[in-house]
Amino acid sequence: MLNLDISKVIAVWGKAPLKVNPYQCLPLRYPKSSCRLCVENCPTTAIEIKEDSISVIDDKCTGCGICYNLCPTGVFEMTNFTADAFVEYPQDFKEKMIYVECFKVPHKYSLPQSLRLPCLAYITPSLLLKLISKGAGEIMIRDAGICEACESRCGDRIAKDTISKTQELLKDIGLKQKVSVIIEGISINNLDYEGNRLKDYKDDPELSRREIFSMFKKETKRGIGGLINKEKPLNIKGKKRLKKVLAKEREEILNALKEVIADKTGDEAQHLYGNNPMFSSVNIADGCNMCQLCCFFCPTDALTVEDTEKGQGILFKTATCIGCKLCIEVCPKDVLILKEKEFLFYDIINQSNTTLVWFDKNVCEYCGRVFTKTTYDNLCDICLKEKEI
Repeated sequence: MLNLDISKVIAVWGKAPLKVNPYQCLPLRYPKSSCRLCVENCPTTAIEIKEDSISVIDDKCTGCGICYNLCPTGVFEMTNFTADAFVEYPQDFKEKMIYVECFKVPHKYSLPQSLRLPCLAYITPSLLLKLISKGAGEIMIRDAGICEACESRCGDRIAKDTISKTQELLKDIGLKQKVSVIIEGISINNLDYEGNRLKDYKDDPELSRREIFSMFKKETKRGIGGLINKEKPLNIKGKKRLKKVLAKEREEILNALKEVIADKTGDEAQHLYGNNPMFSSVNIADGCNMCQLCCFFCPTDALTVEDTEKGQGILFKTATCIGCKLCIEVCPKDVLILKEKEFLFYDIINQSNTTLVWFDKNVCEYCGRVFTKTTYDNLCDICLKEKEI
């Protein structure tokens, strides 16, 4: 077994294991957005958000995955980890207790047949749901008590919050599986460091000399290419700022829910209720003037406009609402309310819409234009303004 980590060789060029999707960043979508979850929680202050750009300082980034876990819109993707590869680990999950721990745990102190990942912050609701859909009987997340000694510092805290939300979701669905944390500490005196950072104990694959040099050549070429062909700044302007994308994490949650609910009978599945912070609800109070800014700025298709010959309305889809609060921040009338509310899992997995507000279309009695009536006046907005003047 050869102790060769290509990612560490490439790391000398400052390539963090992170892909950034600027089009999904809320402050870039709407400059007045208050979202700074990634900046406020990054343990090494490696993330910077400016008026029209977001950047990661490579030599500061530890690849902890905290930004990846917390970002509601999926701005960050980890290039050194995929949930699909993780759950395809060659072992039978059926009814078994699964242990999960981080790479910082030395192999000699590792739990038997544990699943290992770069940091506990990589544990997301979709990852846990995937393990359960594979048949895991119980999932135990190991807190080895070493997070404070790690440069990432708070992977355990992020994981515990994820576990709490996921366990509540499982309870609502009526599944017997449990996700919990076990405290099984390691003395920090038994930990190894590489410079100022805790050593990663990753499984090194058995590679032939030819495979090693082939991989090295490929990765080196890619690393140098990144230096020669400088990447464009991660900034966005104009219409591209408003591209609608559902975060990969939310897509995977919805897909995993379909799988875990698949065993429910038809009638049972249609009457399965939940109440979880992962799925928020939006209400619109009196005073909406149908300006449509909430739909325009919504980063997903959670808020959309329905326009028919009879009228206009705003539709809401609980399944794709990520609770980012951008709709509240852009509303000029302050009539949007975001809250937790009981929902039907049937509506979630089928991505059903509900109508929040509806306004009939009328013919302006002054100019004859067809307009959406949002007040008691029978005049369109243009004529109302002219009348005021």
